[in-house]
Amino acid sequence: MTPVVRPAPPTAGRAVTPVRALAETFSVTARTVSRFQPHAPLRPPDPPHGPSHFEVLRAWEDLDWWSCAYCDAPFGPKVVCEIDHVVPLADGGPHELWNLAPSCAECNRGKSDSPAEVWLAYLAG
Repeated sequence: MTPVVRPAPPTAGRAVTPVRALAETFSVTARTVSRFQPHAPLRPPDPPHGPSHFEVLRAWEDLDWWSCAYCDAPFGPKVVCEIDHVVPLADGGPHELWNLAPSCAECNRGKSDSPAEVWLAYLAG
């Protein structure tokens, strides 16, 4: 059997730099590869612009609304007020004052991204 003779690679006899190796692998010039930047990592979209946390709490203070909208637990040192989206952002609900409700941590995390009607039905039994 005669051995198979293969031609030398195009980089034979030259110094192979990472940029040159990439350029020859992808058939682009070294100048293009040196300016190559990887895609930005995927990240969640920026939160929608709407009222700030302070503005929401101030509006609820003006309305004298200091209990959970779902279980009616009064807020205090042991029950922390959180902001909940009545129509979840995941379902296309806006980040506007009319769509925000005060919620205790237990209700806010339990409701998660379900609609308010579903969570209220769950609480009712």
